[in-house]
Amino acid sequence: MKSDKKQLVDEISALILSNLKGLNEKSAKKLVKTVDKASEEIAKKYAKLQKDEEEAKEKAEKKAAEKIKEQSKKVAKAKAKEAEKAAFDAKIALVTGSEATEAPAKKSSSKKSSAPVVEEAPSSESAE
Repeated sequence: MKSDKKQLVDEISALILSNLKGLNEKSAKKLVKTVDKASEEIAKKYAKLQKDEEEAKEKAEKKAAEKIKEQSKKVAKAKAKEAEKAAFDAKIALVTGSEATEAPAKKSSSKKSSAPVVEEAPSSESAE
């Protein structure tokens, strides 16, 4: 037995036996053996329950870490998809002749119509 278990068994036995007085020597020996056996069982059960609680705690921590990992993967995937869409919109802007900065601003309008809207700059007409 480990020293911690042995110490626990001794403490439990001492606490129980201190309340049991007035027996002859023969009966006292039997009682001490019975109390020691019961104390050992209690200590074993206590150690098992502590181990089970630690395992459950570790399992819960592992599950939480796995959940966070899955969420971070989802976020990374969403960001990659947004970056891919932004790159595609930039290519569309190059082909259509509009500025690349306008493409992300027109997300709501691009969902409604499939053709991108091209605006001409009014500054070139007013300069004449």
